[in-house]
Amino acid sequence: MISSRFYEYIDRGSIDSDLICLLCHNPFIDPIVTQCGDTYCRRCIEKDMGNGSHCPSQSCNQLLSTDHLTPNPPPRLVVSMLDKLKVRCQLCEKTNINRGTFDEHIKTSCSEYQIDCPGKNIGCQWFGSRNEHDEHTKTCLFEKLRPMVDILNRVIENQSLDIKKLQKQTEQQTTEIGQLNTQIDQQNAQFEQQTIEIGQLNTQVDQQKIQLDQQKTKFEQQTTELGQQKIQLDQQKTKLEQQTTELGQQKTQADQQKTKLEQLEAQLQQQQIQISDIQSENQTQNNEITSIRKQIAKLEEEINKLKSTALWFCK
Repeated sequence: MISSRFYEYIDRGSIDSDLICLLCHNPFIDPIVTQCGDTYCRRCIEKDMGNGSHCPSQSCNQLLSTDHLTPNPPPRLVVSMLDKLKVRCQLCEKTNINRGTFDEHIKTSCSEYQIDCPGKNIGCQWFGSRNEHDEHTKTCLFEKLRPMVDILNRVIENQSLDIKKLQKQTEQQTTEIGQLNTQIDQQNAQFEQQTIEIGQLNTQVDQQKIQLDQQKTKFEQQTTELGQQKIQLDQQKTKLEQQTTELGQQKTQADQQKTKLEQLEAQLQQQQIQISDIQSENQTQNNEITSIRKQIAKLEEEINKLKSTALWFCK
């Protein structure tokens, strides 16, 4: 609503006291009802509420807050009575204007109401009464420049739209660049991590290589030792073959001696038979028998020697 300073009430004394605000003592403007049932101007009661005052009603006296105001509007009858109050315009002195239509009077027909030039938005500083408005508009240089200004404004608007589009694209590209930078940072972090892991792997590979070299050296040493052992085994094998050959020869000799021994035993048996025959036939041949016994004793010694030799070879 236009400020009430532009009008005054006609026959103020005839206004019903129920339409008067107890705070500003003027007819209600934008009335609002409190929970205690009293009515005040919205601006007046909100001002008191902002100052931390209590309800003006003597029957209430509660601390004012938004909860103290009812959400319901005042009755239509009260609003209609307020709108029909007669006022006089203090600018053009026109009377008998309904207060509810005073805003329209000021905005459309009050000849003394101060208004701006239509060219204010393009730089005109003129400010005067509506009576002088038409004459000023005819001579206003800014209004004459308006067609060109409108064209320039359209160009500026188009350029502004282009700039906004470019700004939006720039923001999108900036966002994309930020995302790319984030991805690059992540990839760099991954690359650094992979580099560290590769370094660790290289260290492990070097250590394994050293171990393999050591194992290779040890294997070569073992191979050399095995070669030497093989040579020794070959030598031992050759020696064993020689010994086997010698044992074979000794066995052959033992077999021959055994055969000879058997022959000697057979001969001994024959001689013993002959001796027995000779002893039974002739006791006179003692001397010969004694000689034969000596021979037999010698033969027995040789046989015992041959047996011992045979037994040694058989072992």
